[in-house]
Amino acid sequence: MTLRVLLRRSDRRRDAMPRVELDGGRPLPEPGDPAIDELFGSRETTAACRFLLERRQNAPTMAEWLAYSQQAFGKANVHSQRRLREVRSHFVVESRRRTGDGEWVYELKGWKKEAAAASKISPRLQAEVFSKKGRYCHMCGAGPDQVRLQIDHIIPESWGGKTEFENLEPLCEEHNHGKQAFFASLDNFGPAIAHALPKQSPWERIGELLIAFKEMAQATPVELIELVAQETHKGDPKKRLRELRYVLGWDIVPHRRKSEGVTEVTYELRSALPWPPEGAQAAVAEYERKRKERKAAEVKLAD
Repeated sequence: MTLRVLLRRSDRRRDAMPRVELDGGRPLPEPGDPAIDELFGSRETTAACRFLLERRQNAPTMAEWLAYSQQAFGKANVHSQRRLREVRSHFVVESRRRTGDGEWVYELKGWKKEAAAASKISPRLQAEVFSKKGRYCHMCGAGPDQVRLQIDHIIPESWGGKTEFENLEPLCEEHNHGKQAFFASLDNFGPAIAHALPKQSPWERIGELLIAFKEMAQATPVELIELVAQETHKGDPKKRLRELRYVLGWDIVPHRRKSEGVTEVTYELRSALPWPPEGAQAAVAEYERKRKERKAAEVKLAD
């Protein structure tokens, strides 16, 4: 599965960010410590870590980090936002509202205590994954001569993912840590994602996620829709959304807004009809069959 970058979280979600355990007995490095270079594969993530260490007494906003990144690297975009959050792969970085103006700031609190793996992946299963899925990182394509490879759960166990071949993939250590930080930022929505993922078809997975977000009085980020759709090859989650709207009759409204130069896309479910008895996939297939018949008839009449 390809992971999409998840943009800024809503205020409600950031208020409920899960607490990560601090390694209180380990002193923090100085901002200029060369050892920081060994923690991250990205120069921008390394710079973000140093920036947060320098600003521990005056935690920065995302806008301040983007301005710093623009000056240092000549660019600042959604990937720059992600680089700041990737620091969470090794450190506890809390987001909170700043006293006075209410701006959200990012405060580096300390080293992150390493969590024990939830379940052990057997050597036999690891060998099967490497043998059939390839001995390279499924995010960056790097092989074992370049990086240290690890077997990772595509869907986290805490969201209902199973320790089985279909739910495992090789990742390099850097992208595995980055993915863990990415998913940690989504843990508040874990129950909604876990509810949607076991559904049989992409229409049902997307639809149940939309329903869960509607119950929380929130619109659904497009990146989460792509995540639960689990579409491969020619699959298109946005096409599934259109089919939910125009074939199954759901009232879904897209929203776009710019925040700190980045366009955020969400989908608001206003109403949903019951799932058809024959299943969403069969209903869409029947709709397409009739549409093609009508088109063929129109062409025949035109001739």
